[in-house]
Amino acid sequence: MRKEKRFTLIELLVVIGIIAILASMLMPALQKAKEKANQADCMNNMKQIGTTVMMYASDFKSLFPAGIDNTGKMPDDSVLHNAHVFGNLMYCEYITTGKTFICRSTKHSAVARDGWATLAGDTDTSNGKTDKYNSYLFIGGVSSVDVTAEHGIARDKNANHKSYGNVLWGDGHVSGEAGNKNSKWQAKDEYFNYDDMKSETGLETDNDLWKTSD
Repeated sequence: MRKEKRFTLIELLVVIGIIAILASMLMPALQKAKEKANQADCMNNMKQIGTTVMMYASDFKSLFPAGIDNTGKMPDDSVLHNAHVFGNLMYCEYITTGKTFICRSTKHSAVARDGWATLAGDTDTSNGKTDKYNSYLFIGGVSSVDVTAEHGIARDKNANHKSYGNVLWGDGHVSGEAGNKNSKWQAKDEYFNYDDMKSETGLETDNDLWKTSD
């Protein structure tokens, strides 16, 4: 009778070791591919935001949206920018899904369809590490007539993709910007020509998070 050949313990450990080595070699490539997909998804989000704010401007005498608080009002300029703007877009039903404001590389969660007040009440930070419902920065309350293709108006928060970020420009186009050892991506071209944009538009209330590199 022929005996059935079985793996010895040593042979089994060798096979497991080879699989572990192959997995460790493939993992960085898989993670890199996943991050590339997330960057592309973020770019699509930015394009959708760009299309939407252009529609908003055509309805409101060329003005890009300003922010609101979680009651639907703008009591003062403290709510002019960032998540407050996106809350306004959902409040006015220009955008109906909170997923538009979420980078998949973060741990942020999308608000529900009727969650504009939650979004408008989110506390933004420049790097986004402690934020809950919003992954992007937006400069609110400026005129579409005064901004150009050289003025950034929305962008990824600093830590969304580490050394890379997407930027929405004043004419509606979106670009991916990479940093290097000497300069962080968000500081490129003096923070995407923020001071020039401020001068051209007469913006009185700074977006304090926009020019922060941490």
